[in-house]
Amino acid sequence: MHTLYPELEDYIYRYCEKFMTEDELDAKKAMAYGYNTQPASIRSVMQEKGWLNDDPRVLAMMADGDKATKDSIVKRVWNDHQHELPLNLCPKCFRIARTPQARQCRFCYHSWH
Repeated sequence: MHTLYPELEDYIYRYCEKFMTEDELDAKKAMAYGYNTQPASIRSVMQEKGWLNDDPRVLAMMADGDKATKDSIVKRVWNDHQHELPLNLCPKCFRIARTPQARQCRFCYHSWH
């Protein structure tokens, strides 16, 4: 497998966190909490509670928006760890399953239960 496709990108972003850096994990968490959409007062409370990181590296990573941040994280993980990722691929069409536990392909409907 040599190319990324949207479903594979989503899978890597959701299930391959152990290959992400601390800054990438902090950016992912900030995006999950809606950092870019929350008012400043809410963001400051989240930072006080330790839910968000105000590290300039993380904020710079998120400067171009959520989609660009997600894309850059996924591409870095893919480029650095492509052969180590625990991907749940369909044994018939070799495309990614929905989750690590899935046993039926969402593309060709092959079942490997």
